[in-house]
Amino acid sequence: MNILFWNTDIPEKGDAKSDTIDSCLLNLVIENTVDLLILSEYGNSIEQLCRVVSNLSGRQYVPLPNYSGSNKIKGMINGKYNIQPLKDSSRYQIVKISTVYYELIVAMIHSDSKMFARNNRQEEILRWFNRDIIFEQEAHKCNNVIAIGDFNVNPFEDACLDAGVMFAVPFLEDAISKPREMDGRVYPKFYNPTWRFFGNTAIPYTTYYYSDSGDMANCYWNAIDQVMIRPALVKAFAEDKMRIISITANHQMLRNGRPDKKMYSDHLPLFCVLKEELI
Repeated sequence: MNILFWNTDIPEKGDAKSDTIDSCLLNLVIENTVDLLILSEYGNSIEQLCRVVSNLSGRQYVPLPNYSGSNKIKGMINGKYNIQPLKDSSRYQIVKISTVYYELIVAMIHSDSKMFARNNRQEEILRWFNRDIIFEQEAHKCNNVIAIGDFNVNPFEDACLDAGVMFAVPFLEDAISKPREMDGRVYPKFYNPTWRFFGNTAIPYTTYYYSDSGDMANCYWNAIDQVMIRPALVKAFAEDKMRIISITANHQMLRNGRPDKKMYSDHLPLFCVLKEELI
């Protein structure tokens, strides 16, 4: 299963970048044979995008369920998959994807930005996000879980690392070890392969660039668009295929080595693959 997430930065229909973003999305889906497309801040019609992509690709796509009406998370999926909505809120959605061979829980999020929320607000959103994931895991007896989206925090921040929040660790050996137990409570872990982008030696280093911070400490490139997986999915996750996309056949999403937020988005798309035969 090929999965692509992109914060498109067009929250309202008719945005000046709308047509360019849709044209780029067509390239992204077709060129990468995307099965599950997850978008945030996408104000355009996902139904219209489905129709166009289906016609051009020869594959039938259907919109993801979206009962909240929020544009924080929208998307579409290859129609060969059965999809069941589990949780739908203004900031995140959780669905279960089923085939005759496996079940998979996909948790998708666009959390609060640092420009509008303090760290404890971000942690609280992610804490509830992970609690809802755990609830659905247990309710459906399914440990095949992938969490993906714009977390609006870096992998090294407490909201990602804290056992009481996402508990997403950077080292595979530690991620697949037994869950951590503290004060009689058990905390399941995520493995967070997004850390690998911090070792990149070529642009784009990560998906998001920000240089306007008034803080003395500023890492400029931020990996706030992340993917996390439960240990049960480690063998199925094709880490070598995970990448940041900055160019398509007809679109160049960088300008002067930075995301071209004038013509495209201030974020770059994040692509990953699950080897379905290993789920």
